[in-house]
Amino acid sequence: MVRKKYVLKNKKRFLCFLFFTLFLTFTLIYTVKVAGFTDTQYITVTVGEGDSLWSIASKYGGNTDIRKKVYLIKKINHMSSSDLSENVSLLVPVDK
Repeated sequence: MVRKKYVLKNKKRFLCFLFFTLFLTFTLIYTVKVAGFTDTQYITVTVGEGDSLWSIASKYGGNTDIRKKVYLIKKINHMSSSDLSENVSLLVPVDK
């Protein structure tokens, strides 16, 4: 079996082709990544009598796990415990 040798006849054309191919590949990857990005939206919820983080998370949770939503609410509002006081405003992330 005889192997063919490939000879580069025009180095400038090859480098232009290589640059264009890499540019196109990275542009497509970046575009797909950015198109999938969604900015999180928040609503302000005032805590009423008898409200808990669990009840607020289940009300505004959407399709996510309630435990994850409770964790996000605590993280966004810089809470160290799950204790709530009445008439306190909380930022709650809302799913689109």
